[in-house]
Amino acid sequence: MKASTWIATLALGLVSVTAVANVDKVGQILKQQHEIRRESEVSTGEYARFGSQALERMHTAQDRVFELLDDVSTVDQLDPDQKVELFNALEEVKAVINENEDNRQECWRERKIGTTMRTTRCATVAEMRAVREDTRNYVDKPVMCSGDCGSGKSLEGGF
Repeated sequence: MKASTWIATLALGLVSVTAVANVDKVGQILKQQHEIRRESEVSTGEYARFGSQALERMHTAQDRVFELLDDVSTVDQLDPDQKVELFNALEEVKAVINENEDNRQECWRERKIGTTMRTTRCATVAEMRAVREDTRNYVDKPVMCSGDCGSGKSLEGGF
């Protein structure tokens, strides 16, 4: 990876990680995304290595960033769901630039069991895939009954 690409990637990562927590970063985020967009729309330069599908993914994520930050001066003006969307869009841009989808963080809002309070949870694409595969393997694993099958005390391969 070129040094300039690495520096841009590092800067993008720093902005995306701190964007939700830091209220005065809107101008910096927009400036950086517009600069990346300008450079990526030119058929030469450091973004020429990306195919049309990767650029489309990045541009779609950037469009979402522009839409979310339109008419706001601080990130705090966004509601929690919008902050999550902003973080996910910035992570999408970073994943395309780094060409590393597995390390892309994805966040979501969910309700805790027994309450209506919503919390934000995040995981990498690789972590979510591992959980899906582990769950699928657990569900697909046969449960054998030996001995006293009616009581559930003799389950093999189960609980």
